[in-house]
Amino acid sequence: MSGLKRKEEEIGLVELDADTTEETAGRKEREFLRKKRAYKKRNVRMALACIVAGSLILILLGTLLFQIPLIAVGIVVVLEAGIAAALNNSEFWLHIAVMAAQAVIGILCGQALLMILAAGYYFILLIALKLMELDG
Repeated sequence: MSGLKRKEEEIGLVELDADTTEETAGRKEREFLRKKRAYKKRNVRMALACIVAGSLILILLGTLLFQIPLIAVGIVVVLEAGIAAALNNSEFWLHIAVMAAQAVIGILCGQALLMILAAGYYFILLIALKLMELDG
C-alpha cells in the first residue's frame, strides 16, 4: 500500500477498510447468484427428465402392454401436457377433479388402466412444472 493512500485515509478522504468489505459483499452476492442459477438449472433438468421419462413410460405401456395404437397414446400424452400447462396455477382441488374425471372416463371407455396411468402422468407433469417455477 502506498504512502499516499495511507495519508488519504488518515485525513479522511478514503476509507481503505470499506473497499475490502464492499468487495467481499459483492463477491458473496455474486457467489449467491451463481448458486441460485445452478440450482435453477438443476431443477429444470430434473423436471425435463421427469417429463420425458413419464411420457416414454406411458407410451411404452400403452402400446406394448395394453395394445393401444401409438397415435392414440401419443394424443393422450399431448393432451395431458396441454391440460397440465393450462391448469398449472389452479387450485389443488381442481387437479384432483381432473384426475378423477380421467379415471371415470377411462372406466366408461373400457381403458381404465391407461387413463389411470394418464392421471399419474398428469401428476408428474404438475410436479415438473412446479419444479421449473422454483427460484432457489
